[in-house]
Amino acid sequence: MTRTRPLEKLLSWMSQNSALVALIIAFTIGAVFTENFLTRLNASAILFQYAIIGLLALGQLLVILTGGIDLAQGAVVALTSIVTASLMRLYGVPGAVLGGLAAGTLLGIASGVLVSRTKIPPFVVTLGMTGIARGLALLISDSKPISIEVQSFVDFGRANIAGIPVSAILWVACSIVVSLFLSRRRMGRHIYAVGGGEESSRLSGIDVKTIKLVVYGLSGLLTAAAGVIWTARLSSGSPIGGTGYEMESIAAVIVGGGSLFGGIGSVSGTFIGVLLFGVINSILNLVGISPYWQGTIKGVLILMAVALSQIRRTSRAAAQSV
Repeated sequence: MTRTRPLEKLLSWMSQNSALVALIIAFTIGAVFTENFLTRLNASAILFQYAIIGLLALGQLLVILTGGIDLAQGAVVALTSIVTASLMRLYGVPGAVLGGLAAGTLLGIASGVLVSRTKIPPFVVTLGMTGIARGLALLISDSKPISIEVQSFVDFGRANIAGIPVSAILWVACSIVVSLFLSRRRMGRHIYAVGGGEESSRLSGIDVKTIKLVVYGLSGLLTAAAGVIWTARLSSGSPIGGTGYEMESIAAVIVGGGSLFGGIGSVSGTFIGVLLFGVINSILNLVGISPYWQGTIKGVLILMAVALSQIRRTSRAAAQSV
């Protein structure tokens, strides 16, 4: 009896921290079986590549916590890049960055207005917003990339401090801010409450409409920030960029313990989820796996994470009913 309790505790901990366990396993596999995995250059490459997904995942987390979803992130990245590149020639770096951030934030707010003020499902609203954002990007750019010749802006997108990409530092900083917002501010607690039960939240006096508007606006802002960094790295704006980014951000949230039903999720879990995909992607690249197979493997991971989320939700509901 005494021997089984530690084992039960270990299994319970592993179940509750499945993303961290998966990250440790993936990291160990990469370190043991993959050449050049444990190098400073590879670690920097993982952070460099996935810092943008990390910023998107933070915005996605806020939306998912309320029981919503943001499918427009990839298209908003593209629109942000086009707006930033277009304004760069007219207003320089400050005006271009502010314009890009404003464009993404406004689209997020527009989604928030529709989700909170109408009965249209978030899936449908953000799917429609995807078409609007992508269409505007193609219209503004005449379906062509817009090059950027301001070297200081390009250098920012590729800069690093002590081998750590600046974009990764910004991702960590934003993660800390969002974590404090969710845990220390009343609105942060209200976000969890809305996801846990929208009607009960409304009856308890929480302004559900404002909460939804805020989370979609913040998702748009964080997505736009990622879009500005992405634009600097490319040294151009691309109307067809960002494809599939929203799927990776959703996957990171779910793999990190978030629930598509709302009310469950954390910044730390999402952070681990992003790193897990970064490590897996690095291993697959280093061993020469086809990009097509990489997409298949990520899809399997997403399905497994959603299934685990459903199992947890069912188990939690069963425990509460006893």
